Amino acid sequence: MANVLVVDDEASTIFTLKKILEKGNHTVTAVFDAKSALDRVKQFKFDVLITDFSMPDMNGIELTEQVLKLEPDMIVILVTAFDSIKNVVEAMRKGAYDYMSKPINSDELLLSISRGLEKVTLMNENLLLKQKLIKEKESVEYDTSSEKVKNLVKEAKRIAGTDSSVLITGANGTGKEVLAKFIHYNSKRSERQFVVLNCAAIPSLLLESELFGHVKGSFTGAVKDHKGYFEIANNGTIFLDEIGELDPMLQIKLLRVIQEKEFSRVGDTKILKTDVRIIAATNRDLNQAIKEGKFREDLYYRLNVFEFHLPSLVERPEDILYYFDKFVKQFSEIHKKGELRIDNEVKIALQKYSWPGNIRELKNVAERVTVLCDRGIITTDLLPSNIKNIDEENMNETNDYNLCKQKYLRQFEIDFITKHLKIHNGNVAATAKAINFHPVSLRQKIAKLGINPHKYKINN
Repeated sequence: MANVLVVDDEASTIFTLKKILEKGNHTVTAVFDAKSALDRVKQFKFDVLITDFSMPDMNGIELTEQVLKLEPDMIVILVTAFDSIKNVVEAMRKGAYDYMSKPINSDELLLSISRGLEKVTLMNENLLLKQKLIKEKESVEYDTSSEKVKNLVKEAKRIAGTDSSVLITGANGTGKEVLAKFIHYNSKRSERQFVVLNCAAIPSLLLESELFGHVKGSFTGAVKDHKGYFEIANNGTIFLDEIGELDPMLQIKLLRVIQEKEFSRVGDTKILKTDVRIIAATNRDLNQAIKEGKFREDLYYRLNVFEFHLPSLVERPEDILYYFDKFVKQFSEIHKKGELRIDNEVKIALQKYSWPGNIRELKNVAERVTVLCDRGIITTDLLPSNIKNIDEENMNETNDYNLCKQKYLRQFEIDFITKHLKIHNGNVAATAKAINFHPVSLRQKIAKLGINPHKYKINN
């Protein structure tokens, strides 16, 4: 869908063009002279201009030249009752995209607009690539062994096809950007841009310019017009990480974009339309920020039409060994280490640790031990000291009751089951009977905790 400006001094032609364009789901604005067209272009951002060639005050080629000075990437299509090679050449030289003769063929006109929009989209994608904002398209799956997270991912896939805003919460390193990508690549916008912007990493004035663009001279250093991401990522997705750090004035502007789907560049009054899906993320408690007057309540409710909270690794311990094994295999392939085995003591140490950096920290540790490993087996001596030398102080480093409880319970389970496996020579069935545990449930528990019962078998 495009915003189309139609210029013709004949009401019948405007009526015909409007009917064709609206049938193609385009938004149409019509004026009867070139001066009115220029005034509209100065006020609003149009994607397409369809203009008659012969008009009293200014012909179509002259209007094309004037409009493209204001909007260089606008698609201009000239229409005339008199086909002339000379006029065609002149129109193209001035920057027109296409040229058509009356009576207009509706299919040809809609196809021309479609191709013109594709051309502009490609130009914007190239611009994004130059600015290094589009990363390689990675796996669009969110891998997990946690049933809790699997259910969350299923729900995320269900809503991916909508255009609703999404808010993703969770501690740093829990995979918020990966989930945002998952939503984007499972949406109808998957072939369009996915733009990532960290609101905490860029000063407010520069962030405003990056989001909405600016015009030449709007501030010191603005030596030329600059497109913002809401303009060049049209029909795509913008991922706003650390949204809780957004400046209050920018919160107001973002609210307008969500509500009205329009904005203006810094230093300009022209209204630009955009159709961008917003996915925001934060590790902050936005409800508390609202109480403190640091975050707008109306923006919060606009952003969290759908909200997903990603639990930390401590809250989903089954993912610790799952991700570690996955990362080791990835880095082993990259560094040509061959197949590596993970020692049982390493698994126990990994599960004792609290992982304040979550998946990101776990991935770094996996890379470290893989690079250092030269014996085919990853042992505890390769782990960072803060992980292999965990003591009671490390275990109690958080004041969160539930997190402490989970850590101590997991450690109790490891110690208790290991003790009885030793007593029963690694025999799981005998151990289960002795501790009043169902054998199948015990095997599942042993696998989840990363315990190797074969280690406790004594060879006679």
